[in-house]
Amino acid sequence: MKKTLYLGLCAFIFCSILAVRTNAQTIVGVYITHGCDTESYYAPMSGYTPGNTLLTYFGDGTSETDPADSMAFFSHAYATAGSYTMKCILINPSGAHIDSTTLTDDVAICSTLSLTPYLDNNSNCLYDAGDGAILTPLTVEIDSAGVPLDTITATGAYYSTAYGVPAGTVYAFKLLTPPAGVVVSCPGSGIVYDTAGVSHGTRLMGFVCGSSSGFDLSEIVNVGGPGRHMSDVDVELQNAFCTAQTGTLTMTFSPKYNFSYAYPVPSSVVGNVITWNIPAISATAPVDISAHFDVPGAWLIPGDTIQSSYVLTPITGDLNPANNTIVRVDTVTASYDPNEKSVMPHGAVTAGTNLDYKIVFENTGNAPAQNIHVQDTLSNDLDIHSFKLESATAQVFTTISKDAAGHNVLKFDFPNINLLDSSHHGQCQGMVTFTINTKAGLPGGTVIYNQAGIYFDDNEVVMTDSAQTEIGITTGVTTMTNASKVAVYPNPVNDQLTVKTDGTYTSLTVTNTVGQLMMTQQINTAQTTVNVKGLPAGLYYLTLRGELGTKVVKFEKM
Repeated sequence: MKKTLYLGLCAFIFCSILAVRTNAQTIVGVYITHGCDTESYYAPMSGYTPGNTLLTYFGDGTSETDPADSMAFFSHAYATAGSYTMKCILINPSGAHIDSTTLTDDVAICSTLSLTPYLDNNSNCLYDAGDGAILTPLTVEIDSAGVPLDTITATGAYYSTAYGVPAGTVYAFKLLTPPAGVVVSCPGSGIVYDTAGVSHGTRLMGFVCGSSSGFDLSEIVNVGGPGRHMSDVDVELQNAFCTAQTGTLTMTFSPKYNFSYAYPVPSSVVGNVITWNIPAISATAPVDISAHFDVPGAWLIPGDTIQSSYVLTPITGDLNPANNTIVRVDTVTASYDPNEKSVMPHGAVTAGTNLDYKIVFENTGNAPAQNIHVQDTLSNDLDIHSFKLESATAQVFTTISKDAAGHNVLKFDFPNINLLDSSHHGQCQGMVTFTINTKAGLPGGTVIYNQAGIYFDDNEVVMTDSAQTEIGITTGVTTMTNASKVAVYPNPVNDQLTVKTDGTYTSLTVTNTVGQLMMTQQINTAQTTVNVKGLPAGLYYLTLRGELGTKVVKFEKM
């Protein structure tokens, strides 16, 4: 009996204390998240009384009542920009005002501007049945009142957000670099106008096929990992012309891995040489090839190098044969994650360096993913004006916006992608790649982190690992001192190029005469061997990078 009375007394005291606390419920504060279309508010409370509500006057002649509970969430869309004085009143069930607070919300109305390029197959200047999306990158300039604001390179569709501008402000999308095989037709000027604050749907820019003769094949290679136990490779084959061109991709992969499977199925697999015969590649129908590799024995060790080459033929007759061959030397860092964010070049870079980011995602579920979007919040040490979308494995809509903290946010939407589930090996992966410059003048030691979130339908976000870049060389130091000795031989070279240094360099790159990156490789010892057998004959530039600067040496591939 005593035990029962004791428990009952405790319960009575607890309820009494709770009642005292809830009678003192107050508004702790109101926090604002600025949005493009609406403002979002979060108002935490001290204590909790069932039935309490929060009445908010937004300062524009409107009001709203929401449940208070232990916190209140609400939002509001303002018709015009301005500074609004808001008042929030906490009301109990009997209608009495318990607490109140006022705040100021500085609202900057923004508008989303958009442009969708398409191939106008029936030449009627309408995006209708029979027309197709252009899936090769286009570069457009965005300006307002004739003043250039930004340039963007993307595929599929472009979205740009104008912040704090009056309704009626006119913007222009001006085409800068169309693919070689298509011609802008609607409008013929290559300039499309959009007006802030006016809802009229996506603006369109139509193209027609250009010359039916010729072709310009190219390839974009992305290596997943490489991991200690497995690796994936994705190669996107493009053609700048409308007329389809046959092609053959020859992949020579590192013998440290065993070929497992690929999609589409290769035409032949002989040792570590894999070949695909592609019947048709065009500007509206790029071809995506994915391959999976496993380690045959003991797992690889972090620091191991993996060299692979990719050659797309025919070369003869190609408008730009320089982008038909890629040789990569990648470094094993850890186990492979199918949802991955990576960056090249590796190691320390100079301020202003162009970085190549890759985001890989995989549907590991048991049902197709209908809609996927990738969201990437960029460091303020990256120059958003230099952003260029390089490739994507499906039609993608690209949006550039800002978050509440002022960071630039890239959003890549893949609507109706219908990515197959994990039972379809080689067909359940997707990818997007882009380039962007680090800002000039960054001090040595600046570390730039980048991580992306991947959203599969309405599932929780899947975060990638963090790609890291460090500014390790002072801007303006472009050559090493005479004490830094470098020997590169043989020159000219057929297969193996030997690079001897005094230990002051940590990485090297090989570029062709038009500046295209052909190879990248880490330098771990005083003597490094570079396999250039897969490079086409011609002149190349070898750039060595280290703590004190860079050094460039020209060599000839026979």
